[in-house]
Amino acid sequence: MRLLVAALGLGVLAGCRRGPEVIYLTGFEGVKPAQLTLVRRVLQDFYHRPVRLLPRQRHQAATRCPVRHRHRAAAVLTQLQALLPDSTDGKILALTVKDVEIENGPRQPHWGVMGLANHAGGNACIVSTFRLGGRSDRLRKVSLHEIGHLLSLPHCRSGTATCLMQDARGRATTVDQTREMLCADCRARLAW
Repeated sequence: MRLLVAALGLGVLAGCRRGPEVIYLTGFEGVKPAQLTLVRRVLQDFYHRPVRLLPRQRHQAATRCPVRHRHRAAAVLTQLQALLPDSTDGKILALTVKDVEIENGPRQPHWGVMGLANHAGGNACIVSTFRLGGRSDRLRKVSLHEIGHLLSLPHCRSGTATCLMQDARGRATTVDQTREMLCADCRARLAW
């Protein structure tokens, strides 16, 4: 009887399996096709998920902050969520050449960032090339980092300085220190 119950349990679990989540990728005006190609390839190779390109986007005027003339990342993420097909639990990443900012408390209400995901396990993220100094290695790492958040990875707490999920805290030097790898703790979280 136990064997039958175990077999039924495995059948239920197998029935619940779906294919890998699709990652949708788009770029705003000014993003080079070569940058989209690079990010698409690195996402597919690293996360082993299909990556589908969406048409080029334009920043909505409502996303622009009148104080610093940057785009508010949270507002851009809302714009991106509307691009996801209704029937999908996919994720979307957009590249932009414009500077983006977040509210980082009352002392730093206009904090410029390299990238932002709406939350761990969320469905939208943005990466800005504005603060990356034209370096493709930074573009690769920040893109992988933000998609990691969408795949439910929080910032790394293991203390491994080279883990891709380290919180950069606005410093490109932290991004430079990381490698395109996850520490054992983050790999285990992703596998789970």
